[in-house]
Amino acid sequence: MPSLDVSTLSDAQRPTGVWVASLLHALARDESAGRRRPRLTEPKLDTWSRFRGRLSSVDLVSLLFEDAAVLHRVPFDPEVVGGALRPERLPETITDDWLKAIDSLSLNTAGADYILEQARLLGLPTRMARSDLHVMKPHQKVLELPGTGGQLAHHLVSSQKDLTLQDNFFVACGSWQELTLAGIVALELGAPHSDFATSADAADLKNPEHPLRQRSFDFVVGLHPDKGGLFRVEDQLAIWFPTAKVLWV
Repeated sequence: MPSLDVSTLSDAQRPTGVWVASLLHALARDESAGRRRPRLTEPKLDTWSRFRGRLSSVDLVSLLFEDAAVLHRVPFDPEVVGGALRPERLPETITDDWLKAIDSLSLNTAGADYILEQARLLGLPTRMARSDLHVMKPHQKVLELPGTGGQLAHHLVSSQKDLTLQDNFFVACGSWQELTLAGIVALELGAPHSDFATSADAADLKNPEHPLRQRSFDFVVGLHPDKGGLFRVEDQLAIWFPTAKVLWV
C-alpha cells in the first residue's frame, strides 16, 4: 500500500517526519471521504498556489495542522502530542515531494488495513488477536492500555455499530506515536474530538491517584505480554480496576 516516503529522513528529522507524513495521509484520506474540504487533494493545489505568496510547503503543513487541531488537538497539536515535533524543522524539499506524492496514496482502502499501515509507519505493534475481544454493550466503558494506540478501539467500534470512541473508550497512550495513532483513529471513525486519548504510560497507571485509576471500567484491553505488552500480571490490573474484565490480545 503506497505511503509517503520517509526513507531519506535523517535521524534528527525522523520523528517529526514520520508524524507529518502520517498526518498528511490522514488528512488526505479525510478529504477523500468527504469529511473535510479538499485542500491537499485539490487538483494542483490550486487554491494554495494562488494565495501562497512567499509561504512554503512547510507553512502549508503547519497551517493545515493548526486548523485540524481546533477539533482534534490529538494528533495535530505538537504541544499535546509531545516528542519535540515541529513541522518547521523539515526541509522544504521533503514537504514539496510529499505534497506532490499525495495523488499516489491509496485513500479508499479498508479502514482496518489503513490503520495497520499507519501503525507500522509509527513503529507500533500490529500482531494482535483482535477476534479475542468480546462483544460490548453501548453502556459499557473500555480502557485500552498503553502500547496499541487505539487499534483495539478502532476494531471494536468498526465491528459494533452501537459503540463510539467518545462515549465508550479511553485510550491510554505511552508515547507520541501512540497518541498520533489514536488521533488518526478518531479521524478515521469520524469522532467529533479526540478527548478519549490521554497520555499515560505504564508508570502513570501504577499511581493510584492517576485520573484513569479513579474511573470505573467494564473492560480493560491490551496487548498480550507474550507479544510485547507492558503489563505482565493480570491480577495486578484486576486490583487496579476491580470492576473490569481484563482481555489480552
